[in-house]
Amino acid sequence: MAWPSLASEGRTSPADASISPTGPSGSPTTAPREETHDRWADQVRAACARHPLGLLDAGPSAPRDAGTVRSTTLPLEASLTDAVRDTARRHATTPHTVGLAALAVVLARRDGTAPAVIDTFTEDCAAAVPVLARIPAGATRSALLTEIRRSCEESVARLSGRRDLPARRVLFRHTAAGSTPAPVPPGTGHELTTGLREHDDAAELTAEYDDSRYAEADIRRFLTEVRTVLSALTGAEDRLLDDIPLVVGAEREELLALGRGALLTEAEPEPVYVSVRRLAAEIPGDVAVVSGTGRIDYAGLDAWAGAVSGRLQDLGVVPGDRVGVLAEPSVAMVAGVLGILRTGAAYVPVDPSHPDERVAAVFSDASVAAVVTTGGLQPRAATLGLRTVDAEDAEASTARPARPQPVPAEACTAGPLPILAGSATPAPPPVARAAHDAAYLIYTSGTTGEPKGVVVEHGQLAASTLARRIVYPGRPVFLLVSPLAFDSSVAGLWGTLTAGGRLVVARPDEVRDPERLVALVEEHGVTHLLCVPSLHSVLLDAAERLGAHRLRSLTSVTVAGEPLPESLPGRHFGVLGDEVSLVNEYGPTETTVWASYRYVSRTARPDIGGPVPGAALYILDDRQRLLPRGVTGELVIGGAGVARGYFGRPDATERAFVPDTFTGTGARMYRTGDLVRWSAEGTLEFLGRRDHQVKIRGHRVELGAVEAALGRVPEVRDAVVVPDGTRTSLVAFVLAPPGTEPERLRAALAGTLPPALLPSRFRILDSFPRTVNGKADRAALAATAAQPPAVTATTMTATGTTAATATATTTAQSPTAPVTPAPTPTAADLTARVAAAWAEVLGIAEVPSAVNFFDLGGHSLLMFRLQDALEAHTGVRPSPVDLFRHTTVTAQAGLVRDSGGTDGSVVPQPRGRDRRSLALEARRKRASRLEEAR
Repeated sequence: MAWPSLASEGRTSPADASISPTGPSGSPTTAPREETHDRWADQVRAACARHPLGLLDAGPSAPRDAGTVRSTTLPLEASLTDAVRDTARRHATTPHTVGLAALAVVLARRDGTAPAVIDTFTEDCAAAVPVLARIPAGATRSALLTEIRRSCEESVARLSGRRDLPARRVLFRHTAAGSTPAPVPPGTGHELTTGLREHDDAAELTAEYDDSRYAEADIRRFLTEVRTVLSALTGAEDRLLDDIPLVVGAEREELLALGRGALLTEAEPEPVYVSVRRLAAEIPGDVAVVSGTGRIDYAGLDAWAGAVSGRLQDLGVVPGDRVGVLAEPSVAMVAGVLGILRTGAAYVPVDPSHPDERVAAVFSDASVAAVVTTGGLQPRAATLGLRTVDAEDAEASTARPARPQPVPAEACTAGPLPILAGSATPAPPPVARAAHDAAYLIYTSGTTGEPKGVVVEHGQLAASTLARRIVYPGRPVFLLVSPLAFDSSVAGLWGTLTAGGRLVVARPDEVRDPERLVALVEEHGVTHLLCVPSLHSVLLDAAERLGAHRLRSLTSVTVAGEPLPESLPGRHFGVLGDEVSLVNEYGPTETTVWASYRYVSRTARPDIGGPVPGAALYILDDRQRLLPRGVTGELVIGGAGVARGYFGRPDATERAFVPDTFTGTGARMYRTGDLVRWSAEGTLEFLGRRDHQVKIRGHRVELGAVEAALGRVPEVRDAVVVPDGTRTSLVAFVLAPPGTEPERLRAALAGTLPPALLPSRFRILDSFPRTVNGKADRAALAATAAQPPAVTATTMTATGTTAATATATTTAQSPTAPVTPAPTPTAADLTARVAAAWAEVLGIAEVPSAVNFFDLGGHSLLMFRLQDALEAHTGVRPSPVDLFRHTTVTAQAGLVRDSGGTDGSVVPQPRGRDRRSLALEARRKRASRLEEAR
């Protein structure tokens, strides 16, 4: 068919208006015709680069004869057919244009962007014409139909015999009553051919699709959405396009049910500190917490928490206050946190490894009334001008009988437990708190570099913890490896103590050494473990070296905090067997630790599963509308675990916590910024982030925060920060004068940012690669970051002179070859070997001998790789604890030398025969896995 001439209507094509340059006075000038056509073709190419349908590829249950073209139809009621024809008449257009407009709306919603490119036939062109179907912002039906008509005419005019455009994926055909559908030339490459086929008194939507890519159920849902939009476009009211829903009726109810978690078994679960006190009455002598050589039962823990509570109240802490926690992992840390809750205050944990400036910023932002400390950290808190309570000193003031006495259950909330009978002052009773009172604040990275605190209330914490006991029933022996300032600590801490389980708190030096973690599991009969996937991987490495039988007490390993690599399930079950379940959890701090989980099988592709009890999961577009199954959108979380918001940041809270329009109860839901989609099996597939937020070793990192911190360094003009290829560290690309030292930039950041936010590598540039829009090309920089430089290590003396040079790729022995010692190397040669190991692990070209491993971008997980590299290069395998204590090349060279003979020769570290063979076998397996990955 032909469309009315734009020129005859006295109007200009939108494409002409958008690409016509202006003269000096601002008046439009006429671009050369060829240039205008080229720009239109560029727009078509750009739109074709996106996946237009947003549909999943066909899964294993799809028909196996790949490449077969199948067809399906969806009838339209006679009334809808009449409405389409009437709308076309009233707007001086055709049913073809009305159908094309409906298809354009659906494609734009599914893809999340506009314009869409749709091939269609016209009377003016025998071949299909690519139409840039633009959807005007805030448009009504009238505006849309006008725009589609203009786009069609523009396409006919611009095509002008061009054949250099890429293959388009969607074709639309309109067939009038009594006519024959236009033939589709072979080899056009369309993934989907849709049509509006009219009959005398009815019509139908048609689809032909490649079943190697799409399942029939997905295509029928797609056609149903086109029919829904077609009905809205042809209604009596000329409504806004943004108000037209895509998902209605049975499909809407199906999606809501898919994202709705099981009901919690208690409408208002009791606060966690009340549960622990109740258990102190029911099972007083059962061991509650173990750490190092210390252990305490439930009655003793309650007494200790009561003493901490009394000290805090003596300092004037009242219900509603916030109390900081600056504590090393220990029994005292647990008692301190429990004591804070008993006071009616909320606890605010910080990581002792963070710089003082970061610690001070968190405590200042939270306006803490006091700080609970352990492990000799009281002086550090005092230097910040804060009142302190030493939890270990509070414990010393309690006098507990050696054999805990039974306590009546009714006493657990009525007053102090008589277990403190020997103390001078009985512990004060716990302060009753309501569900809406704050339980804790955990601080996360902010986009400006300022930490922001997530406020979690008692009701949300109790609901999340109850859900955990439902998913993981029983009384676990749980190994806690997460710092208190890391929100997964909430899962282990309260999920264990409210279930009457035993909490094994790993100390920092134990977390750094996977072999010691294996020993902890074996010693305490640990049944449950939660950690980031990267830590689980090195734990499996240690189990392969030491013998997997030492982890035989495990029944469940939960991984969370970063995406689960597809290779990890096979490793997990290969080492631990099918008896040890592997669970993949997902959830931001703002939804109280978790929101979805998945029991992972050995062969299934990992995803983040379905909702936890009490949660509600929605996949929405940018206007908070439900998206169909298989279409990518933002994950928005509702339900009992949604936190209060950000402390002291009402604007940020309002942006992230929005009304839950799907419940009608006035509840709120949290916008995660994560991109997901429902799989064919009804589980969530995690696809990445909408913004520049990433997870680094389980820590949520706003790349903008690191870039903002770099921007405050005087010589830095601009900076872009991206994750490296393994997504375990950051790489910073910095525009700065030549000769700018990366060590100085790292030092400038180290005083304000926690370790996870410090880039491991800095690349000084004079300019960034740019996108066609002039922005820094993050994708190109990320590709560069994934490729480490040539690994040649030059060790430098403290004075800066070259001591030795080694090439890691030629020095390192094959992982599968036996480790043989070197014959009496010189000190310089030994230093070069250690430097080569560092270069291999850090992926840097030059390694100064006197610079700290962590100042060169190292982190705790890389220390485990450094163990392997040092063994390969020197024949000695130092312990992780020794490596953490010796953090320069010079110091580690001395460590290696001291592990050998008195003459300085390097000899392998003494090992038992069985352990040696296990270690070699573990390296062979790792080498095999690396080869398979290639």
